[in-house]
Amino acid sequence: MPTRTRRNLPSIVLPLLLLGAGGCLQIEARLKLLEDGTATLTERVRFSRRLIDLAGKEEDALLALLSKQAVLERMGRMGKGIRLVRHEVRDAEGASRESLAIFAIDDLNGFQYMSPWPAYLDYPENNTVRCKMEPLYKGRPYAQGSAGMISVSFHHLAKPKAEERLPEDAPPPKDVSPLECQAYRELAPMFRDMLKGFQVRFTFETFSPVMSGLGVRGRRAGATSVDLINVTDRDRDKWGALFLENEELMLDLVRWQLGSRDIATHVREHATNLTLPVFMPFGSRHMWWTGGHNIAFPPSRQLFDRHFKGRKLDFSQWQPSPPEKHELATWERIGWEKR
Repeated sequence: MPTRTRRNLPSIVLPLLLLGAGGCLQIEARLKLLEDGTATLTERVRFSRRLIDLAGKEEDALLALLSKQAVLERMGRMGKGIRLVRHEVRDAEGASRESLAIFAIDDLNGFQYMSPWPAYLDYPENNTVRCKMEPLYKGRPYAQGSAGMISVSFHHLAKPKAEERLPEDAPPPKDVSPLECQAYRELAPMFRDMLKGFQVRFTFETFSPVMSGLGVRGRRAGATSVDLINVTDRDRDKWGALFLENEELMLDLVRWQLGSRDIATHVREHATNLTLPVFMPFGSRHMWWTGGHNIAFPPSRQLFDRHFKGRKLDFSQWQPSPPEKHELATWERIGWEKR
């Protein structure tokens, strides 16, 4: 198992960083905001029997990545005010082994995690995002949230490096030669085999319906969760064939071209086509506009009292309204509660 992979695993590596690991790996993380403003993070990390066997003499080192010590080391990089409330290592289907860890988070502001957007050019060195939660006292355009909502967003610790957008009259960038393409194509079956059973998923969930340009599946009214990424070996391409059986897409994956035109074209409709992977190729020059990186939702009673009670709101979506047109926030208008 490559040294680089061992080093990254304790940080819960997100999609496709483990192409070189061999065997099956599953990582699921669910960040859930509670009505009082605290949150929980539930992580499940599974190593298949095949991956364990491939580790050979390093099996013990691999399985140590599921241990409580490794979880606590990872927690130390998540920010302050985080506690491990549960951890267990258990057997799973197919003689695999998995770790389940649940963390309590006092405040989402400052919480740090691995970025779910690996198409940025500097992802290997700049792959941590910090969470920001804030009340919206003014509406935002492009479905980024109305006044009276809570906004949660994720920002890289350092500004990520994106591809430059080429002028329309610019010549196409130089591509690999036919001989190089053939070499990559010969590698594709090996990588396809190594990704059997693969899954990486990072979900944000809240207590009330969300508004977001990110991965709200099916654009369901009343949806309370957003997949920031959800990639498996069972995903399809836009034509309905297996994503990993598409030779052009696999060629891009093997070359680590995660922001290629082909990949961006095949994943852009994931909100309405539930067979596609949820993958946002942020940093790619072929990326489409989503309306922003944030998730907005109505406040609970606790968050209303903390952030909005007695405050005036500007419900305009574009230019700020004059103060005389601002309206006092009322629970009846902006609040949410279970019914």
